[in-house]
Amino acid sequence: MDWLIKKITTLSFFTVWLSACSVQPSIIDLLPPPEFSKKQLLSGSILIGEPVKINDLPEVDILAINSEMEMFLDEIKGKDDTDRLNNLLLKLQEINFSLFYEANATLSASEVFLEQRGNCMAFSAFMVAMVRELGIEINFNQVFIPETRYLEDQQTYVYQHINTISDLGSKKQVLDFNFIDYESDYHGEVLDDSEAFSKFYSNLSVDFLSDRNFKQAFLYIRKALLLSPDSSNLWSNLGAIYRSAGYRNLAISTYKVSLELDSHNMVALNNMERALRERGDLESAQVLSKQLQSYREQNPYYWYASAQAAYSKKDYVSAIRNIKNAISLEKNDHRFHYLLGLVRFKSGSRGYRKNFQQALVLSETRYDRTHYKKKFDALGIENIEPVTRNKEYRRPFSRWEWWYQDT
Repeated sequence: MDWLIKKITTLSFFTVWLSACSVQPSIIDLLPPPEFSKKQLLSGSILIGEPVKINDLPEVDILAINSEMEMFLDEIKGKDDTDRLNNLLLKLQEINFSLFYEANATLSASEVFLEQRGNCMAFSAFMVAMVRELGIEINFNQVFIPETRYLEDQQTYVYQHINTISDLGSKKQVLDFNFIDYESDYHGEVLDDSEAFSKFYSNLSVDFLSDRNFKQAFLYIRKALLLSPDSSNLWSNLGAIYRSAGYRNLAISTYKVSLELDSHNMVALNNMERALRERGDLESAQVLSKQLQSYREQNPYYWYASAQAAYSKKDYVSAIRNIKNAISLEKNDHRFHYLLGLVRFKSGSRGYRKNFQQALVLSETRYDRTHYKKKFDALGIENIEPVTRNKEYRRPFSRWEWWYQDT
């Protein structure tokens, strides 16, 4: 389900209002001055050995349509956009076209058609190319869903999700990885092609970084920054490349650019703090550490992750305390209520049925509800049904993005 935009994560949820008579220094002002300019950071000369020119950057024809795709699309007819789009999906099903999900397979549209594999970024490129060829308006759509995060080589990565949204006049249809309407109420943001393509190149950059091919990782992130020069996330990724390649001071300067663009970019803050400690700048690292902890404690998903960790250790008292903290900050996430019910059930406490019912009430998709009922069956719990769902239970778009601190 996850879109592999393996990036150093993003979080933007805290706004500071300053009065005219009392101006507090920002976190940026407390950091050491950068040793390298943006021009030097973008040149790549220290990493590669010579300045990188625009003509040196990779060029992927992301939405290219090959002859086989053209022949396939020539058979798609319909009286209007809705009819043609539905017929396209039916035709794909008729020929048993299916994609094998591969998290690292950020492929172009024509590669997806040929190889029938890819991640959500690849699927979205495939659908945009095919649907636009039919003359139907369609765009990339970034979906703000809970992220899955992991730690590799002391760098933090996250999976996010991207799909497509098509304007059919009377309605908007969202197409997700499994060729069905996206059923969730999660907030989405339409991306222009430059933004979407920058994420495509960023994906490929991190794939090269995982293979420790620092030159190619740099070239692809440099291409992404050419398309989205003010993206805090992309600058943070560039910092990860420099840090992994052993250029700690370059990385620190790059992280500072990222934080100047978004001072609440949690992973840029986190990786900057680690890099400063590695350099021996403990005073600056401690400033960041305190700021990070303050942000964590204001975020329900930090408490959720802490509750999960405590549950895995069978520390049910801490798990209940942490998940209650999460619910006090964000009461509308069904997973919080499920975890609270699970901990109570496992610890022999009362009240778990009510928590499970609330999880069903707040879940937005048939998949979630079916998944929960399978879990209840596995636990040997019967007759868990949601109470009547009212408008007050509809899950609004949360201002919190999913993140947690890896340790």
